[in-house]
Amino acid sequence: MTTTTWLIILLVLSVVANIALTARLSVLRRRPLPLPLSPTTTVRDSPQTLHALESTRLELEQARQAADHATGLMQGRDLELGRVRGLLTEAQAQASEAAAAAEEALALRKERDELLTRLREREEEVRRRSRERDDTQTQALARIHELERRLADAEAHAEGPLGPEPVSPAIPRQLPLGRDTTADSSVDGADLGPVVVRAASARGDRARHDGEHRRDSVLLRFAEEIPTPTLLSAVAAGSPRGRWSQSAADRACRSLAAQVGRYGEGLGRELYRPDGDDGALGALLRTALQGVAHSMRLVTRGEGPGGEADDAAIEVALTGLLTRLGDDREREHLAFGVGDGALLRLRDGAWSAVFTPGESAPDRTLRLPADAARVGWARLTTLPGDVLAVCSPPMAELLLREDVGSWFAARWAGRQPYLTSFLSEVNAPVRSTGGDRSVVCLWDFGDAREARSATP
Repeated sequence: MTTTTWLIILLVLSVVANIALTARLSVLRRRPLPLPLSPTTTVRDSPQTLHALESTRLELEQARQAADHATGLMQGRDLELGRVRGLLTEAQAQASEAAAAAEEALALRKERDELLTRLREREEEVRRRSRERDDTQTQALARIHELERRLADAEAHAEGPLGPEPVSPAIPRQLPLGRDTTADSSVDGADLGPVVVRAASARGDRARHDGEHRRDSVLLRFAEEIPTPTLLSAVAAGSPRGRWSQSAADRACRSLAAQVGRYGEGLGRELYRPDGDDGALGALLRTALQGVAHSMRLVTRGEGPGGEADDAAIEVALTGLLTRLGDDREREHLAFGVGDGALLRLRDGAWSAVFTPGESAPDRTLRLPADAARVGWARLTTLPGDVLAVCSPPMAELLLREDVGSWFAARWAGRQPYLTSFLSEVNAPVRSTGGDRSVVCLWDFGDAREARSATP
């Protein structure tokens, strides 16, 4: 039998014993007690009296025994009640522990259900993202196949914006004329470990048709005066109306290299040290471009009114880029300039403008040497695989065109072309505004070993 059954039996026995004892005591109380004898009463010792007394003594003895037995029963009942209370207390404690265990089990079961629900949600999220990734890869592959098909059709059927021979450069039909004439095209480049750079400048279609000379200039220099290894890239675009714009563009690039060398220690401190000051950096750039403007004015010294320089004949838009060399997962650059040049970035197959010296329309009309103090600049970083392009305005327009930009991106993303290939691609017969095409492309491979593996 269970503990509860024993408890019930003990309670019943205790109650029965209590009832019996109570009844016995009630009978004894109802019997009349013998009256006390007065002192003057004479008691006769008759047999009946003696017998009654003996009966009374026996009954008293029995009553005492019954009272003692009842007292024992009461003590036993108290003991049993104490034991019952202990058992009840123990049972209540066990019941409390069982209830706590049940609550803990319920909480654990609830937590398990929540974890299972979250796990199912995570699994669904992983499946959804896997489907999105597969769809993206499928779309990307379809896009690549479509571009390859369009390129093959354009090359085979002489269709599209690239002309009949998209990989062959446009050949000029006559040499340029004028006192400020220079070569029709120029190319330069270097493989500097994790940084690969190519520079090219080609005469525009309009200048070739009119027999005019190229007015742009490009420059690549190792800025050895800066303590940290740094590359200087520059593109100078001369004004089509300037008589000496080509000489001024060439002088601007060369003078910029000299000014960077002159202020190299200060530029290196403000560029690469943690305590570098942007205000001091901007002041150094303004001072350097003012030195460039002074050098440019020497080209037309004495040709202006009163023997001064003729600024209108040497107007140039200048865009420069200082690049930190060496293996680096996030490469630091400083872009600066005056005018309407641009710095573009090729990432994930798409071109985007990351810096323009003139942010507003009036600023894009600024030119050296008159506006040397209005220099614009910005810090930026590139990741391994990025391509930066310092461009003249016509070249920037070509790269940002959807039909032509994808063609250049397919040839320049992730590879370092030979100098001749790079010049051919810059000089491809693409319909444009007709201005000179000048660009410096910089490939950031992050690590020199990756650059070597990307050779075409």
